[in-house]
Amino acid sequence: MAKVDAFFKLMHEYGASDLHLASGSQPVLRIRGDMERVKYKVLENDELKAMLYEITSEEKVKEFEETGDIDFAYSIPNLARYRPIFLDKNGALEQFSRDPSRL
Repeated sequence: MAKVDAFFKLMHEYGASDLHLASGSQPVLRIRGDMERVKYKVLENDELKAMLYEITSEEKVKEFEETGDIDFAYSIPNLARYRPIFLDKNGALEQFSRDPSRL
């Protein structure tokens, strides 16, 4: 199981539509339109990139390193499908949106 999958399970438990991960910040869930911090340590840039690379194909990692942004689909069987968007603006930022119509 990828490390970030624990955050996806938390999204599912709380009914969150989005997960925001940013270097230098705690994870944040969007729950019914409100941004709620997750009780977790502040994420370092290297840790955040490791989470990204763990669920990303080599092709997408290369694209991210060259352009500073990517998006793709990521699924956890029997839980949900997510649309990750990764940006690197002076430290990685990841946003994951849950696709409610897909498992």
